[in-house]
Amino acid sequence: MKILQVAPFFPPHVGGIEHYVADLSERLVGAGHEVTVYTSNVPKSKKYEVVNGVKIHRFNSCFSIFNNHFVPSYLTELIKKNDFDIIHAHGYLHFSTNVVGLLKKIKGYRMVLTIHGSSVGYSGWKGIIEKTYNKTFGVLTLNSADKIIALTPDEAAILEKLGADSKKIAIIPPGIDLSRTSLQNGDDFRREYGLKDKNIILFVGGFIQRKGIHYLIEAMKNVETDSIVLIAGGEIKGHPRVKEALEKQVEELGLREKVIFLGNLGRKEVEKAYNSADIFVLPSIAEGLPLVILEAMAHKKCVIATNIPGNSHVIRDGQNGLLFEKGNTKQLAELIDYLLKNQEIREELAKTARKDIEKKYSSEIILNQVLDLYEGI
Repeated sequence: MKILQVAPFFPPHVGGIEHYVADLSERLVGAGHEVTVYTSNVPKSKKYEVVNGVKIHRFNSCFSIFNNHFVPSYLTELIKKNDFDIIHAHGYLHFSTNVVGLLKKIKGYRMVLTIHGSSVGYSGWKGIIEKTYNKTFGVLTLNSADKIIALTPDEAAILEKLGADSKKIAIIPPGIDLSRTSLQNGDDFRREYGLKDKNIILFVGGFIQRKGIHYLIEAMKNVETDSIVLIAGGEIKGHPRVKEALEKQVEELGLREKVIFLGNLGRKEVEKAYNSADIFVLPSIAEGLPLVILEAMAHKKCVIATNIPGNSHVIRDGQNGLLFEKGNTKQLAELIDYLLKNQEIREELAKTARKDIEKKYSSEIILNQVLDLYEGI
C-alpha cells in the first residue's frame, strides 16, 4: 500500500504523537509498504528527507493558536497529489487533520483518523472555543473519516458523545517497540548527574499545564524519604513561561536540592533516565493514552499516575502501578513514600507492568491491528 501519514509534528519535535507516528511509519515500511509523512516544519529542519525508508515532507507554518499550526501547504499538496491508498491523520484538535477531513469530502480518498486525545479540558474563554470547535470543525472531521482510532474505550465513549459514528470507531492503543527498549541499569546516568545513592522519581513530558508537573513538585515538600525528582522535557510553543513558573515554585518551596530540570533529552538519554529511576510519576490533569506510561512500564518501572481516563485504562491500581486522585498532592506524597520504603512491592508492581506491555502493547501486535484496519477500508 501507499500510505500517507499527516501529523501536526514529527521528530525532531518532541512529543507523544511524534513518537507514535515515527514508530508506526517505520514499522509499515518494514512490512513492505510505501510511507510518506506530511508535517509542519516545527522546529526548523530539513524540508525533505528519507529516514529509515520513510519519506518526510515538512511544510512551513504561517502562525499557530494554542500550539495548533496553520500550514496552507497541506491543502495544496493534497489537492495536487491523490495517489495514496490510505491517508492516516493524527490529532483530532489539529488543523492538519481538519484539512484532510475537508478534502476527503471533496476528493473521496480513504481516511483513517487517530485521535490522540479528544479533549484538552480548557476552562474560561478557551473552553468556549474548544466547545465551539467540537460542534463545528470537530464533528465534521470525525464524520469525514472512514475509520477512527481511539486509544482507549473511555476515549471512544467521548467520541460518540461528540457525534462520531460508533461503527467507525476501533480501539487501538499505542505500541511499544520492545526490541529497542533497554533494561540495562542506569548507573551511568546516575554517575553523570551525581545521583549514585539517591532514590529517583522521574517525570518525562512537555511543559504544559495539563501535565500537572506542579502537583509533583508540591508533593515533594511532604515526601519523607530521601529522594530527588528528575524532570525530563522542555517548553512547548503555545505554552509560554511554564518552566519559569515551575522553577519559581521550586524556589518558593525550598526544593532546589530535590528537583532537577534535565531539559529535552535525546532518545538514548531518555532510555537511560527510565533505567535510572525508582519510580515514574505522571500527575496529569487530562490525557488520551500517554505513551510515557507505556514506556516506563516497558522499562520495568513502577508507575504512579493520576486516576483519570487514559491513565486508569493502563494502570490497574495496586496490580501494575498505583493511582492517585487528581490534584491530591498529599496522597501522591504518601504513595511515593510507600513505594520507596517497600522495594519488594515496588519491584512486583513493575514486573507485572512489563508483562502487561509484552501482552497488550508491543509494536508488533499494534501494527497488525492497524494494517487490518487499513485493509478493511
